[in-house]
Amino acid sequence: MALARLLPPQPYNSWATAVLQPVTPAHRHLLDVWLRTGTVNAAAGALGLSAGTVRARLGHLTGLLGADLPDAAVRAYLLLALRAPTGHHDAPAPDGSFTLGTLPAGILDTEAARTWATSLVGGLQPHLRIALACWLRHHAKTAPAATDLHVHRTTLTIWLTQCADHLKQNLDDPTTRTELHLALEATQDGPDGPAALPRRGGRTYHRL
Repeated sequence: MALARLLPPQPYNSWATAVLQPVTPAHRHLLDVWLRTGTVNAAAGALGLSAGTVRARLGHLTGLLGADLPDAAVRAYLLLALRAPTGHHDAPAPDGSFTLGTLPAGILDTEAARTWATSLVGGLQPHLRIALACWLRHHAKTAPAATDLHVHRTTLTIWLTQCADHLKQNLDDPTTRTELHLALEATQDGPDGPAALPRRGGRTYHRL
């Protein structure tokens, strides 16, 4: 993940150390594979385990980490924590106030992070940015994202194709989707929920 190399050691490393303290190296490997492959079934195949075993272990880790692992933001932050460049050995003692569901100041709100994020998602038209953000929050599932946006699935599919063309990114790649989620968060300067989507009227792009 390119962003990890651009972040200042503190508070990035302290946060990563704190949020990952409860899990073992084996757990971290499972989490890393799950996040990079994107699904339980794909992770199970890569790890040589059953999908039920992976699902059970992720459920256990949900309790250990104190976070909702299915949440798109949590998954993005988790991969960022796993990519901390020091490997979590050189960071100061963990700060108990750090949580996986929240990034402390000094990580995504730095000039380096914003510059990286702008280079990745800058120039997206507002409706494409909102559509992409919603789709990512729905774990790259078009049907629920389209329902949330109140647009036809075909419309959303067209917009996502336009996003991929503009960004020159492979939206099928789970790691790319994580980076896009973080980049959208780092460059957000207003509402990006479905209610902020400009409306034109019509059957597939109607007013709320």
